[in-house]
Amino acid sequence: MKPHRLTQLLLASLLLLCRSFAQPAVDEENFTPANPPEMKPIPGHRTPAYREAKLFLRGANLGDYLEADRRWRQVQVSADEFVQMKKEGFDHVRVPIGWHQYAGPGPEFTLEPKIFSLVDFVVTNALQNKLAVMINIHNFTALDQDPASATPEFLAIWQQIAAHYQKFPRQLAFELDNEPHENATTALMNPIYAETIAEIRKTNPHRTIFVEPGGWGGIGELKNLVLPPDDNIIVSVHCYDPFYFTHQGATWTGGQTPVTGIVFPGPPVQPLVPDPNLQLKNYQLDWINKYNTLPAEQNPSSPLAFTSKLKYIRAWSDYYGRPVHLGEFGAYTKADEQSRVNFYSAFRRAAEQNHIGWCIWDWSAGFRYWDKPNHRPMPGMHGALFGKIE
Repeated sequence: MKPHRLTQLLLASLLLLCRSFAQPAVDEENFTPANPPEMKPIPGHRTPAYREAKLFLRGANLGDYLEADRRWRQVQVSADEFVQMKKEGFDHVRVPIGWHQYAGPGPEFTLEPKIFSLVDFVVTNALQNKLAVMINIHNFTALDQDPASATPEFLAIWQQIAAHYQKFPRQLAFELDNEPHENATTALMNPIYAETIAEIRKTNPHRTIFVEPGGWGGIGELKNLVLPPDDNIIVSVHCYDPFYFTHQGATWTGGQTPVTGIVFPGPPVQPLVPDPNLQLKNYQLDWINKYNTLPAEQNPSSPLAFTSKLKYIRAWSDYYGRPVHLGEFGAYTKADEQSRVNFYSAFRRAAEQNHIGWCIWDWSAGFRYWDKPNHRPMPGMHGALFGKIE
């Protein structure tokens, strides 16, 4: 969830619903598949996708960079930052990209050479530092609003990307679309994904491809995915729970998260009393009441918010034979430093216990790991993500 998204003010309620998806406790041994029958399981874990998933275990997103509006992009990335990523312990970098901002008119939708130059800089520096790299299409609003009308441009962009990178090493992966939402439901995206994968396979028969379900890449949408019988597809989902903690003080959530001072894990030492001038809704006040009163093991601002969801991911993945990657999780810097450390540590622990690779949002922007002015990680963050798990 990023501040430059212009559509979020209008879609904040939908966003909160997706982020608050309530996944029941999972019995992995008795997992009940719920996908459409067209979604066929791939037996075993000896597929190219599972092999390549080992390249994408601990990553960082280059947030608010190439996906940001090109007219006022503020985040810049230097070659030295890829050296630092590798030194810190990351093994891959996810690169959100607004390719559509550089596309000419249809039917060709020819991409400007400038965007390839920008992306090549990232890809080559990542690979030179032995980092796997994932590039995607990000913030393609036209596809979210009218998938059918935007599909020709979507396909044309991927045809050009695939052709440009067809000779790059296997450590480069393609992610088709970031967080489809609004009208880009999982059901509508399934055939668009299948067509796009078929196009990419013409030039990149062995390239690893990441696919996200609708509902903002929501975990609850895994059950609606239908993927082609391609054994080098990795599914990606995003999770920002507990949302009131991870997005506290964010100005782009349409008034959903104005309360600051929320700690992780709850409950707080002193009850949080929100400013009456915020005019919170009853459901927001109910969450704060639970946060103030429930013990740690039942508190909404605790690992309870995500542990069962990650277990569900693992069970779904095992049943369908599709590795799943957590393409985004993180906490905005409005949260206090120790709570951010606690959150990242707990989330990373839960992901790794379920054998799920992860990628933080983000490297150096509003949810940052890296403190650029001081050339070091934010306090406690290295230990949270790379320290020994007790």
